[in-house]
Amino acid sequence: MIAVWCRGQSMRCPVTMRRWTLLPLLLGLALLAGLSVAFAQDAWKTVTARDGSFTVEMPAEPEYATTPVKTGGGEEYTRYNYVAGDGGRAFVVQVATYPKEVNLSNPKINLQSGLDSAASQMEGGKWSDIRWTTYQGEPATDATAMKPPIQVRNFSVIKGRTIFTLTYAGPPGTAQSADVNRFISSFLAKK
Repeated sequence: MIAVWCRGQSMRCPVTMRRWTLLPLLLGLALLAGLSVAFAQDAWKTVTARDGSFTVEMPAEPEYATTPVKTGGGEEYTRYNYVAGDGGRAFVVQVATYPKEVNLSNPKINLQSGLDSAASQMEGGKWSDIRWTTYQGEPATDATAMKPPIQVRNFSVIKGRTIFTLTYAGPPGTAQSADVNRFISSFLAKK
């Protein structure tokens, strides 16, 4: 559950993002694939979103799926998921455009709510490191945590009404690796 500010209201209105419902699947993928072998650098591919909203480099061709989600007020919208995994690691891009009822006048509040919601799934119920930064002039977060035996890194930014979330799950000590940095730094939002 991610709490966001709803248009025309002075109190929070929860939005059910369920973006973290894929986390157990990602962790399972990472475990099943084994916690070894780094991706070959020449195997990386530039992936373009089906709607053209972003490009990113991923270590393999991602699987694509959609997930229906609802705001706290019951308005439906869709989250688009791109998942690539191999060698005990998962690289995920999730994109959703919030409906108009969601107030995004202060995206930092929305980003913090997302971090707070996901923290409950992490070791100790919190992120071990959260770095606030900017991306294409917009506020963004870059956070890491352990969800034993996996380390998770999450980069999120809201551009306009669209949230882009890049998530990595893999062996401990790899969240700041060259491959993960390549994944995140190659991301280009186009809308």
